[in-house]
Amino acid sequence: MDRPEPTVDKNADGGDRGGARIVQAWLAGIAIGALILAAMVVSYEIGTNNADDSNAVQPPGQAAEEPAAAPAAVPPPAAAGPGSDLFVASCGSCHTLSAAGTDGAAGPNLDDLQPDAALVASAIEAGGTGSGAMPAGLLSGEDAQDVADYVAASSGASK
Repeated sequence: MDRPEPTVDKNADGGDRGGARIVQAWLAGIAIGALILAAMVVSYEIGTNNADDSNAVQPPGQAAEEPAAAPAAVPPPAAAGPGSDLFVASCGSCHTLSAAGTDGAAGPNLDDLQPDAALVASAIEAGGTGSGAMPAGLLSGEDAQDVADYVAASSGASK
């Protein structure tokens, strides 16, 4: 008597469908695992490379950097007004005055110099204090006095 051969579930090509699906599932699992691992490595690298300096852990054998010295005390800005606008427009390209937000280098740094209003008014009228670099009469009258008062108040001369 002939025995019937056992039937195996095969696809049209004669291959085993179940085995191909198992391989696909394994490959998909490996790919997903690799993506998760890559995401973890990237997150770790971003976290360690962009750590705040104050909380950063120094590698062994490397000394921590000293914090930068505190900036010098800057006088509080004087109230904005006609003097500040005129100073920025007429004087700020040559003079540094932190209250006005200017950083010119051709003329003296007024934060360091801290001139009083009379000296500023005289410099505006005469064209500086003797170097000849500043033109005379850049401003006149009330405008010159507004700028002189603003510079004196902003630079700390009125202390």
